[in-house]
Amino acid sequence: MFASLALFLALAVQPAPEDDGPVQTAPREAVVVDLPGLDEKTVEPPPAGAKPVDEPKAAPAAVAAARSLTVEQKTLVQGETLQVVLGQRAVFRLDDKGLPLLTKVEEGKLAAAHPEGEVTEAFEPPAEGEFAVALDGSAEVRATILKVWNQTGQALDYSAIALIMRQGKVTPLPAPVCAVPARAVRTETWKRPVVAVGLTRFKSTATARPCEPPAG
Repeated sequence: MFASLALFLALAVQPAPEDDGPVQTAPREAVVVDLPGLDEKTVEPPPAGAKPVDEPKAAPAAVAAARSLTVEQKTLVQGETLQVVLGQRAVFRLDDKGLPLLTKVEEGKLAAAHPEGEVTEAFEPPAEGEFAVALDGSAEVRATILKVWNQTGQALDYSAIALIMRQGKVTPLPAPVCAVPARAVRTETWKRPVVAVGLTRFKSTATARPCEPPAG
């Protein structure tokens, strides 16, 4: 067990919905950290009663990404997937094929993942041309925060798999995320204890993909 997992388990003992359903993104406006071009759209939770992902019916890319994740003591790149563990931030670039190249890993907390005024934001925007992703959460807030910095001239689109505790086991589930505009920062709030996230299918584009709530 590692330190981040201890924090995750503290989150896991908090009451969860009876169906222990899929990871949800709670409505939350993105937070700017001295970066212009903020995407102010938010992600709505999936419809009530939505069922967990059925692996045989899931998109092959999502299943492959989920299977590639391992809960290790460090943030790392596995093939085309960037894994970020709770309590850490990954700073990275994309190569000419859109694959993540890890620059450095940092330890620290996100202010939004703790009661107001309790924690000072640990991270500064990354260097020009870089991206960064941090994951943090707390039992007091009863949520996990994913924060993505984009310090490049193009929007960043990607897919995410979250590792959550379900029925006593760490389970991978696709997580709803929005693209991050150029030179902007975005946060996603999940009302679930998440021990790690796997980010994959990175794509730099001229404009951010519209962030639409699920149908239904």
